[in-house]
Amino acid sequence: MNKKQLVGLIVIALTGLAVFYFVATKAKLASFTHDESYSYNFYVHNSSMDIISHKNSYTNNHLLNTLMMKYSEQLFGASELFLRLPNLILLLVCFVYMYLFTRNCNLLLGISIMVIMFTNIDLIDFFGLARGYGISIGFMIMSLYHLVRALHTNNNKLHLVLFNMAALLAILGNFTMLDFYVAAIIAFNAVKLYESRFVLKEKFSFYKTNKTNIFMFVLMLVVLYEPVRRVITYNQFDFGGTKGFFSDTMQALVLTVFSHEQNVFTQTVFVKMLFLLLLFVPLVIVIVNAIKRKTGFFENNKALVTVNLVLLFIYVEIILQHLLLHTDYLIGRFALFLFPLFILNIFFLLEYSLKFKFRNLILGFCVVLAGYSIVYFYRNANLYASAEWSYDMETKNAMNALAEWHDKNEKDKAGSKLAVNWLFEPTTNFYRRTRNLQWLVPVSRDEPDQSSDYYYIFKEDLNKLQLKNYTTIFSSDRTNTVLVKNNL
Repeated sequence: MNKKQLVGLIVIALTGLAVFYFVATKAKLASFTHDESYSYNFYVHNSSMDIISHKNSYTNNHLLNTLMMKYSEQLFGASELFLRLPNLILLLVCFVYMYLFTRNCNLLLGISIMVIMFTNIDLIDFFGLARGYGISIGFMIMSLYHLVRALHTNNNKLHLVLFNMAALLAILGNFTMLDFYVAAIIAFNAVKLYESRFVLKEKFSFYKTNKTNIFMFVLMLVVLYEPVRRVITYNQFDFGGTKGFFSDTMQALVLTVFSHEQNVFTQTVFVKMLFLLLLFVPLVIVIVNAIKRKTGFFENNKALVTVNLVLLFIYVEIILQHLLLHTDYLIGRFALFLFPLFILNIFFLLEYSLKFKFRNLILGFCVVLAGYSIVYFYRNANLYASAEWSYDMETKNAMNALAEWHDKNEKDKAGSKLAVNWLFEPTTNFYRRTRNLQWLVPVSRDEPDQSSDYYYIFKEDLNKLQLKNYTTIFSSDRTNTVLVKNNL
């Protein structure tokens, strides 16, 4: 390792530690959220086999996340931090493999891309939540790295095994990763086909090229057959996008890149066309070099070719699945995994572009973007609001306040009933269970009426309820919620 690489490693390591510290702190402090709590309440305490087989089939059950939550609780207990620990570990995995992708490139470019990637609030949020999205993205980056290394090392079996194993774990983290795996296999064979025909000048053998992939696919099929069959049977690929690929999936990617800044610019057709252009420019470069039979380009730029093809094939799959299987287009958190692929695609395009004119301009632009990303992250990152469930940011505090009030005022009273807006049902039950509030009966999703002992609802709901006499225990302007005692 030369001096420049050492400096890059130190800067990237310090950046990674800062980001990890922030995410770990948030994982400890932030209230559990609706979807996390639902997984804990209904799936974590099932048997390991029932979890893996997806016996209780529902999209909330991200299999690997549920399984890892189960084991983490057994080892460390049911605190927010430890239930979210698997995602924190995969943040480190993701960081390490992103560094491996960038370590041999231009120092400024590598640092800038790492900073842009890991100061994206939308992405980072999910590594601090007990959901499958962070886990699946971490394993996806690992899988993609080993796929690229396999292409660089002439089908090295170890890299292909690791590619498939990481892809399997990514799929178990989130079934949308099936799109990634299929796209990666197609991209791998496309690159090997070109290499056989025009570099090695020999006949392409699908079996010889894919012996390891076929063996690993059989193993993956054994694991994935039953859970995927259940998902397909119950048609649970409800990702929410019904308008179209451009309006749904591309818009979701744009919003992720800009950390959900809803403004005129992020809603324009122009910015979505620009994002597509950043996909097709590398593709055109690849096609031109293929037509000209410039084999040296493919030997030196396999990462660019592979990542670009993987992203392109995923887009094609999303469209075909909608047309043929009537599945929704990916939006919101379901499309989150496209962001790191998009960033890697741009990174390898810029790395290739540095060989030509405007080198300093490109590097300067990347450094400015990285600086802006740091400033935006510093100003907007929140230790308490989590991704798409900000309404739950005070539920933890409300339940703590309820427990304190009960111990102080009604310590000997059991069978108390808490009524909530349905959005708070999973998380209030999570804290009821993990805080061992046995005096509180299980919380239901029934519409609150005037017969409950306590209420945790939005303030406008309290006005509609028209309780005659109540005591306010907890109130929050951040979520516009209130916890009250009904003085019957």
